[in-house]
This record gives sequence, C-alpha cells and structure tokens, in this order.
Amino acid sequence: MAGRTVINILSVISELNFGGGENRLLNLARSIDSNRFRLSVVTLYSPPVAAANRRGTLRGQFAAAGVKVQELNLPHPSNVQGLRPIKLANTAGTLATAIAKLRQLIVATRADAVDAHLETALYTAVPAAASAGIPAAVTLYSELDLWRIFDSKSYRRVFFPAIRRFNLRLCSAIFTDSRARALDLEQFIGESSPPIHVVPNGVRLDKPSRSRAEVLREFGIPAETRATIIGQVAGLVPFKGAAVLLSAARRAVAEGHDLYVLCVGDARIGPAYPLQLRRQAEELGISDRVRIQGYPGNIADVWSVIDVHVHASSIDSLPNAIIEGMSLGKPAVVSSVGAIPEHVDHGRTGLVIPPDDPAAAAESLLRLLRDRDYAARLGAGAYRRYLERFTPEITARAIEACLESMIDAHRSRRAVAR
Repeated sequence: MAGRTVINILSVISELNFGGGENRLLNLARSIDSNRFRLSVVTLYSPPVAAANRRGTLRGQFAAAGVKVQELNLPHPSNVQGLRPIKLANTAGTLATAIAKLRQLIVATRADAVDAHLETALYTAVPAAASAGIPAAVTLYSELDLWRIFDSKSYRRVFFPAIRRFNLRLCSAIFTDSRARALDLEQFIGESSPPIHVVPNGVRLDKPSRSRAEVLREFGIPAETRATIIGQVAGLVPFKGAAVLLSAARRAVAEGHDLYVLCVGDARIGPAYPLQLRRQAEELGISDRVRIQGYPGNIADVWSVIDVHVHASSIDSLPNAIIEGMSLGKPAVVSSVGAIPEHVDHGRTGLVIPPDDPAAAAESLLRLLRDRDYAARLGAGAYRRYLERFTPEITARAIEACLESMIDAHRSRRAVAR
C-alpha cells in the first residue's frame, strides 16, 4: 500500500475493563504503525463508577498511550429489570441504537475499516460497517465454547446461532488466537466463511506501581513472608480452574510447603462463585493461605509477587495471563486446552496438564516447589518463547498486514462490481 494516505481504523469494544480482549486492543493501540494507521477506539457502554472502581478500568492506560476513546454511553442491558420479554426488547433496542450511532461515527470519521472486539461488537460494529459499505474484522477467542454453555435455554438455541452466523458472514476477516479456535469458527460458520487469521495476543505489562511489601499487605499477607506465592490471574468463573488450583495447593501444604495462593480476578458472574471457592478452601483446611479477590489497580503489581503461575482452565483459547507470565519468566502449570499446547512446550516452557485434573496439577506444582532450579529453567524458557512470539510489535505487524489485505480485497471487489 505504498504511497497511500494513512488508513483510518475504528476499533469497537463494549467496555474497557480489565480483560484479555481489552488488553489486546490496548497493546495494538500502543504498537500500531502510526505512519500508516490512525486507530480510534469506541466503547459502547460506560460502566457505573462503583463497578469501574471494583473491577478496574484500562481507560488510564489508553489515555497514557495517546489513544482517543469515544464513548457511546449506552445503558448496559444487564441493568434492566423485569420479565424476559422486556429484557429482550430492551437489549434489541440498545443494539439497534448502537448500530445506528456507530454507522454515523464511521461516516463522520471516514473510517476505512472497523476492528470489532468480542461478541457484543460482532452484533453492533460489524452490521454498522456493512451498512456503511466498509470492511470489518472481528476478534473472537473462546466464544464458541462459552456459547455452548450460555445457549442452554431453548429460545437461545433457536435464535442465537443463526444471528451469530449471519453477523460472522458479514465480516471481511476474523481474528483469533489459535488454530483450534480457527477450525471451530470455520465449522460453525460453514459456507461463506470469511478469511480467518490466527494472531496470538501481544503483551507487555506496565511496571509495577507498588512495592512487593505493599502488594502483599493488600492481600493480607505478611510483607516479610518467605512463603512461595502461587498465583492465578483470571476471571473468577468456574472454567478458569481456580478450584483445581486450591486442591493442588492443599496437597502442597500437606507436604509442608510454605505458600500462599492468590486467585485474582473479577467476579464476572457475581459473588456466588468466589464464595464457593472460599468455602472450598475452608473445607480443605487452607483458608488462612488463600486469597480470592479482585485487584482494581495495575495488574503488574499482582504479577510482581507471584512466584509460580497455575492456570488450570477447562475452557480457554490462549489467555493473556499465560503470555503475561511468560513475559516475566514465571514457571507455570497450565492445562492442555485451546491454543495453550501450541505455545507451551511441556518440560521446556512450562508444565502442561490435562484439564480438570487436580492430581496432575498437584504433581506438577510439587515438582516446581521441590526443584527451584528446574522451575527457574522453565521460567527462562517461557521468557524466550515470549520474545519469539508474543511481543506487541510482532502482533501489531501481523494485524496490520491482515487489515491491509482485507481493505485491498474489499476495494477490489467494489471496483469489479462497478
């Protein structure tokens, strides 16, 4: 695309809370070639201040990166009270309003392409781009596995798959972070599937904003402790495997290892699951060694105190937490789901276990606790893998090339149609 003017990309995401999709967009915004691309970010919902304070927001990081964030300030459908028909009608109205406003924004900013992130943007930004006559790409991760869970109700099974396929076929490109997810999407969409590009997330953590002692005290851990900190940074939902981590930790404590467990993340489905985890810790007799809570500040603060990372999820694609841990050279125990086995080599860059297997998690965790030199070698291998595959610059160049290809193909089709 030599000699062309700067390409205007409009990136759309529902909110800017802490999360893998939000961090992918942040690192893309920081690393995109500003000589060739101008990236603007649009959010659909503006969460209540209380929720933002509890869950944390990335708005400050976007501002520090010089990225302009526009907010449509639409009411979040989850806040609507009433019977199901009322909720469904309200959600449909909100999505229709979002499509109309996004189309206006696309026209006003003369965007060349839309870069949609996650499911809500699939239903809003993609049809808005189609109606405005410009191409759109969408980034999706483990959505298909989650759709199978969330679509248990009959009305969802009837309507939602067809709606998703329709919107996916409107896309000019799809981004995902693993070959396994790309295959899932191809099979789900069927005929007329747009090109699917596998581009793992690029990650670079900010420096910690607090000392180790301050962070430990935040979690109620003595600042002078010499205990090993076992950590997981992930949403507090069942499929992320925190329960498996607690079972593994109980065995390690029983063998006499001095440790604390941090399960740090947002209670995405409400307080019931964190409460369930705390009860599990009590039943296992390790509640005094377990901390389950969110951290609304710089997530690098949490990583700075973690010595061993355990991510025993049963549903995942390639979670940012694994890449973040690699970027810091953390020895890790991870499960063999999604793209994780594509990038974590067992015995070289981490220890890979079957999902939903507390015994395997315990054996691997104990191996790292018993042999610190081995754990250090795994951490060093993980850091080398990060440098090879997961820096924001590597990801940004791959996404730029795909966006250019998408825009070129779209313009060629329009020229032929004329």
